[in-house]
Amino acid sequence: MPAAGYANAFADLAIAFADSAIAFVDLAIAFADLAIAFVDLAFAFADLAIAFVDLAFAFADLAIAFVDSAIAFVDLAFAFADCTYSQTTNRYEK
Repeated sequence: MPAAGYANAFADLAIAFADSAIAFVDLAIAFADLAIAFVDLAFAFADLAIAFVDLAFAFADLAIAFVDSAIAFVDLAFAFADCTYSQTTNRYEK
């Protein structure tokens, strides 16, 4: 009976298509997982970039502190120079 053979062949073909469809769904899930991993990696790089910006701001604050202390030192040197000049010339500003 060739009809039974054809039915079995069509059943096998349907099973093969179903297996193929399942494989494509599994592949789609794998690509979705990969896309999620790339998004997580992008967020990690963004966090790293924010950390570097915070570090740059910290170094800028440190540089400002050094400049402020240098200005204070120069002001102190001028104050000593003014005091020394006043004492050597016997002039006192009022």
